[in-house]
Amino acid sequence: MTITGKLVLRTKCVVLGNSGAGKSAIVQMFHSDGAQYPKTYAMTIHCDVCVKVVNIPDTNVSVELFIHDLAGYDAFQEYWPRYLDGATSFLLVYDVTNVESFKATSKWLHLVQKARGAKDKDAIGPGVLVATKIDQTLRRAITTKQGEELAKALGLMYFECSAAGNTDVDAPFYYVSSAFYDLYEENLKNVRRIAGVPDEQPATSLALDKLKPRQQSGDSL
Repeated sequence: MTITGKLVLRTKCVVLGNSGAGKSAIVQMFHSDGAQYPKTYAMTIHCDVCVKVVNIPDTNVSVELFIHDLAGYDAFQEYWPRYLDGATSFLLVYDVTNVESFKATSKWLHLVQKARGAKDKDAIGPGVLVATKIDQTLRRAITTKQGEELAKALGLMYFECSAAGNTDVDAPFYYVSSAFYDLYEENLKNVRRIAGVPDEQPATSLALDKLKPRQQSGDSL
């Protein structure tokens, strides 16, 4: 989509992990630019959706993140495939004070892969592993090294943040946006190559049409 010369890309970004891992807190802090920290816990029912625009530095491109904050309770598991369908980027979230949430990250990644019909995470789209509640130093049960090792094993970038301290909450979302833009550029170059269009010339309308995202229940990918 192009608005007054600015290219707008859209991605359905799912935020998933065990209940209580801090998913909603980081989503709300990111969406509100740090203005809205949920001081009391409120269980997510099914899936909460919000949209945030991220401008890609040194380009005329912005990425609209259609963020889907997925409920982590098993009571909602029959609905998970519906909300995961069409996801083109994701955040796997765990709580550094909760060992079970750390162990469950592989399960959540498998759910995304299954919903997308993908054999590996690269077929899903850009994704990251996010460790939350790093301000809870005395209660911390999972070290940075453990998180980095898990991220490496899963083939994901690793981030740590604290919604309560408003520390590095934006970083994983910015990374996913930038990675999604890089993926778009890579796909565009492949279309140019197939269509025989030199890089310095505009791609044909036909080539651009091949890059238009699919529509998923009102969400753009």
